[in-house]
Amino acid sequence: MPSKTPSILIGAAVYVAIALLISFLQLTGVVGGLLGCLVIFTAGLVAVWHYTSTHHLTIKAGEGAGMGALAGLLGAVVGGAISFALISAGILPDPIELTRQQMVNQGLSDAEMEQALAMAETFSSPIIGLAIGSVLGALFGAASGALGAALFKKGDATADLEGY
Repeated sequence: MPSKTPSILIGAAVYVAIALLISFLQLTGVVGGLLGCLVIFTAGLVAVWHYTSTHHLTIKAGEGAGMGALAGLLGAVVGGAISFALISAGILPDPIELTRQQMVNQGLSDAEMEQALAMAETFSSPIIGLAIGSVLGALFGAASGALGAALFKKGDATADLEGY
């Protein structure tokens, strides 16, 4: 079988590019969350689509899930590291400051703000962010990779049934 690495790298690169675009647009709340999930989901789809289209073959759902999980994991780690670097350099806004601004706009009391900010600071830590992003990237990537294997069938449809 041909190497899957280029397709996994392309899936991860698409994930990182779209995630960074969303970061620069500063989309938050429900819209930002939904787009974030969709971005993670693209990693596996793109990886499997590229692999099956480039090599004109059909792969099993498990193979697609593995490719998707790797693309999602890699995208989460690389995207997280780039985001952290851009936040540290002042190119992207600090997520804690964005959260504070949103709470002020919502009219929360000082006590409510401090409690919410304490939780936000816990989850905005680079290590925790990378850990959560890695798990979500692998899970969403695996799901989308398996879906991609079902959607992007190429070649003989009976080829994926051999050995059963």
